[in-house]
Amino acid sequence: MVRIGLWAVAFLGLGLSMPAQAGTEPVVTRPEPATSSVPAGTYVDFEILDPLNSKLSKPGDRFRIRTTVPVVLNGAIVVPEGAPGEGEVIHAARARAAGKAGELILAARFIEHQGQRIALRSFRFAQAGTSRTDEAAWLSLIAVPVALFMAGGDVDVPAGTRGQAKLVADLPFVSSPGGN
Repeated sequence: MVRIGLWAVAFLGLGLSMPAQAGTEPVVTRPEPATSSVPAGTYVDFEILDPLNSKLSKPGDRFRIRTTVPVVLNGAIVVPEGAPGEGEVIHAARARAAGKAGELILAARFIEHQGQRIALRSFRFAQAGTSRTDEAAWLSLIAVPVALFMAGGDVDVPAGTRGQAKLVADLPFVSSPGGN
């Protein structure tokens, strides 16, 4: 009985060492890239590259923007610092008499990365024009004719002004396996 057992083991050993039949190559699995996305509504920090002014700007004028902070997801950079983009002047009105301040409404439209335009919404920035409407109201109590000739201030947005906008839609990101 011992001999039959050894023959069986030897036979099985030969079968395992024989080359695989044609068409039955070993299967090699590679890790697939992980897909996730930066959610819509995520803030994107940027700076305005062109000076804007409520006196000179017109609705429809375009201006350049550039990201100042990378957009990051789980430690991976999705959009790098310095990605270019574009904004648009929505409304512009110069300052008027009686202390009426100039008006300037801007929109950040998109940033660009790897040939893709990434839509933005909800533009906001810290620097705005100074309103002199309150000053004009106080002066009108004292001297009505003087107040009528007092012009409100125009809105100036110098190049380098920082702003924020939100992503309109989820931004898909595919990370390579084992790294960024």
